[in-house]
Amino acid sequence: MLTAAHHRAAGLPARAHRYDRPVGASSKRAAIRDATLPDAEAIAELHVASWRTAYQGIVPDGFLEGITRESRIVRWVSALSPSESPLTETVVAVDGGEILGFCSFGPRREPASSEVGEVYALHVHPRLRRSGIGTLLLHAALRRLATPGWDTAVLWVLRDNVNARAFYEALGWSPTGEEMVENRSGYAIPEVRYTTTLDGPG
Repeated sequence: MLTAAHHRAAGLPARAHRYDRPVGASSKRAAIRDATLPDAEAIAELHVASWRTAYQGIVPDGFLEGITRESRIVRWVSALSPSESPLTETVVAVDGGEILGFCSFGPRREPASSEVGEVYALHVHPRLRRSGIGTLLLHAALRRLATPGWDTAVLWVLRDNVNARAFYEALGWSPTGEEMVENRSGYAIPEVRYTTTLDGPG
């Protein structure tokens, strides 16, 4: 398969990124920007709402009930602090002053790698599911991950989250065959890992 570098060497037009695809019309109003520390509260509230909607019936009700706005604010203050999470990047989709969704990403964590990227979290406001916002955010993260010269990215998705798995597969992600059962607040949550190939800057 020809890479972007092969196209340049051969004098061919730069090939479009595999994730440069049209998105839904309803996402056209959204702008993508880097998240900042003042966004922590809004991201936390959206994160809780997304989990309680998208994962209902997939994970135990007791786990969902235990996710609190306060605990998520603490998590996101840490994630958006350069001193506490220097390798984590987060982008948000916004319409005016409202955050519609977010995507957090950086180098692969397990096993740690400085050559493979990872999408840590991708969530969209429940009322905007299937609007194209998630695709827009994922595209932005993959473009950013491709810029250091990395050629692969991974992510973990809940094993039984059929909708999320179909979403990633439609965008070219494939299961690696790796699975894990994560202990979250005393609840066993099975997850599977997906991977995709990143194209370098065109």
